Amino acid sequence: MKTVGKTIRHIRKMKGMRQKDFKSITQAGIANLESSRSNITLDTLLNILEEFEMPLREFVYIQHDYKLSPTDDIFFSFTNTKNSIDRIQGDQLLEHMIAYLAENPNDFIAYCMYVIEDVYLKITQQNTYDVESPAARRIWDILNPRPDWTYQELFIMSKLFFIFPVDLGAEMVKRIEDRMVYYLDYSKDVNFDATFYTNVGKYYVHKNRFDLAKNYLKKAIPLCKKYDKPSVENDAYAHLAIIDYLEGNLDAEAEVLDCMDIYIKMRRPEHAADLESDWNTFFKDKQISFSR
Repeated sequence: MKTVGKTIRHIRKMKGMRQKDFKSITQAGIANLESSRSNITLDTLLNILEEFEMPLREFVYIQHDYKLSPTDDIFFSFTNTKNSIDRIQGDQLLEHMIAYLAENPNDFIAYCMYVIEDVYLKITQQNTYDVESPAARRIWDILNPRPDWTYQELFIMSKLFFIFPVDLGAEMVKRIEDRMVYYLDYSKDVNFDATFYTNVGKYYVHKNRFDLAKNYLKKAIPLCKKYDKPSVENDAYAHLAIIDYLEGNLDAEAEVLDCMDIYIKMRRPEHAADLESDWNTFFKDKQISFSR
């Protein structure tokens, strides 16, 4: 990894700039920074980046020799893994996390990713969302007292809330929902709100809180249309049909099966298999009738 000064020098040369070309800092000042003869303040770095026309995230990427930092590498590898579908990739990521944490035991974010991956593995092995994870509870105990959460902390809790009892899970959902509005533009390709609302809806389906589930699934659908996320949208529709079935409409099973077929037509057979597995494991034989 380069020093901040060497990274500035590297980018300056990339840009074809001379030390005297900077407007926000003197030639002597930039020379001292590049040679590490003086420390840099955040304001100075941001001013330099503005002249480079470069975001801080790219600067850090270049500083790490055009690689993500180890923590970011784990974080983004996790976000790109569909854990309930691709267990082979998930298991490989789990092994990578274990090896990394053996050398970096104090990396809290990486540890959280490991705990989430371990939770997903338990869900797959035990065929239930009611899994025990003292480590997940410890993460909550650490994050809960903090007045606000960072994006990564929001993401972490958005992947853990569903194994907690419904009252505590609802508290977590509320905190995530209140805080995520500040980060919706932070990583637009993730479309955090659409996926989160769908997952919350599914959580409440499993907890038999159907009114809440419908509310969140119906919030998710227009967002999925807005972001062009047909796979997540289909998942939301499937779980609305599951609710209909659980409330006594046996014909709704056909709608669930239709959603599986839609995944096949989307060339997403792994999503179809995942929905079919959930349907057969958790819902098909669990019809619930409510008197209205």
